[in-house]
Amino acid sequence: MTTGLLRNVKGPNLVAMLLFLGSGLVIHDVMGSGEVGDKHPWDLAQLMKERSQVSHTYARFTEEKHSNLLATPLILSGTLRYDAPSRVERHTKSPFEQRYIVDGDTLLIERHKKRPRTLSLQDHPVLWAFIEGFRATLSGNLETLQMFYETRLHGDREHWRLVLVPRHDDMSKRVESIHIEGKQAQITQIEIREVGGDSSRMSIRENLL
Repeated sequence: MTTGLLRNVKGPNLVAMLLFLGSGLVIHDVMGSGEVGDKHPWDLAQLMKERSQVSHTYARFTEEKHSNLLATPLILSGTLRYDAPSRVERHTKSPFEQRYIVDGDTLLIERHKKRPRTLSLQDHPVLWAFIEGFRATLSGNLETLQMFYETRLHGDREHWRLVLVPRHDDMSKRVESIHIEGKQAQITQIEIREVGGDSSRMSIRENLL
């Protein structure tokens, strides 16, 4: 499915888009035994069920990027917004203005003093996989998550961590794993570990609207 797909998005744009969206999920290997009441054991299915009941999310984020090409980490900050079932927006405000808006099959990229760019996700399947990982986590769509990633859930409802490993070769050539942490239905941190040692860690202060 993904042979040669990285040629569809090249250079810094691909890396920026991948690190923007950071998350995804899939082999249902669940660890941890936290419980939600007597009838609802805490597992990946329960987490996705709770996320599916959230129709709007607004959050502020701070992201720290480490790269072999940078003498010091790059610190970014801004806001994230999710509107069910398929709209996700990331607005970076510092140290520069940049906005990514995903709605349905479309990704809109807006950068300061540059012409907006629109991409069809179906034309860029690797990028689509990254976006759906994040979006499917927010929407609680386990079936979609399982199309792209192997997953393991650790911990309990009060402090859980999803370890996500790309299923397809083109993606795994760039990203080693993605770690999503949270409490109850809220996501508090997303970490992307790239092949070669670079990484990105995003801390999220999420408010469920």
